[in-house]
Amino acid sequence: MQGQPPYGIKTDERITQKILQESRPRVRRPSPIEQALTYARILNEPSVVSKSQVAQRFGVSRARVSQMLNLLDLDNTILKQLTSIEDVDEHNFFTEHRLRSLAMMDGNEQLAEFNRLRQESRRETRLVQAL
Repeated sequence: MQGQPPYGIKTDERITQKILQESRPRVRRPSPIEQALTYARILNEPSVVSKSQVAQRFGVSRARVSQMLNLLDLDNTILKQLTSIEDVDEHNFFTEHRLRSLAMMDGNEQLAEFNRLRQESRRETRLVQAL
């Protein structure tokens, strides 16, 4: 089969799964925490009095704004760690879905589960890099 190799791969050799993984662009997804902080900042503006107004401004539902703001119930230690993650794969590991279930836990339980998830994300990142 002939054609252009994906991702601008420059090789005359057979393109393997490993070569594809190594060449795949790493895209940093928007952080759910950063989105939640943006919603909170807008909600604190004097001209905005409700979550509905925030929702209108971003083209989402009021319930969606509430869901995102609930992420800010995470322990401050967790929030600081999440905003300081540099590695793209580790950053992308912490999806809104994972963080939402964390935010419903109590403080000590949150920290323990977050630490477990952080170790899992690092293992997963190493596995992807080893391919």
